[in-house]
Amino acid sequence: MNHLLRGLAANENLPPALVDRLIAVADDETADRLAVRSDLSHAQAVALAGRVEESAVRLAYEGRLTAADIDPRARPDVALALLDTGAGPAAWARRLAADPVVEHREKLAACPDLPPDVLDTLLTDPETRVV
Repeated sequence: MNHLLRGLAANENLPPALVDRLIAVADDETADRLAVRSDLSHAQAVALAGRVEESAVRLAYEGRLTAADIDPRARPDVALALLDTGAGPAAWARRLAADPVVEHREKLAACPDLPPDVLDTLLTDPETRVV
């Protein structure tokens, strides 16, 4: 049955109400198909990110989520995706520059257009892979 749901999720002619119903029951693979729909509304993207957390990073990179849609403390991976696309606020970059998780600081260091104070913090990071 899941293969049928994935097929429906890829159908661009599916009415919005049925897309909503698919979001409500989506698994990871169905969410992947839903995340790339050209007709996915902002509300549907937010609902999908809430239903299948793994889809949130992809939705952020696709420009379907905004900074207002997520809590950067709860979802630093999504915050980093938004910062990487230039859609995250500088305050998030400052917070993540001091994050105890090295991988978060490393990913932050790869983001473009970081504020100068964040770059200074990252340049003095004790972990060489961050610098």
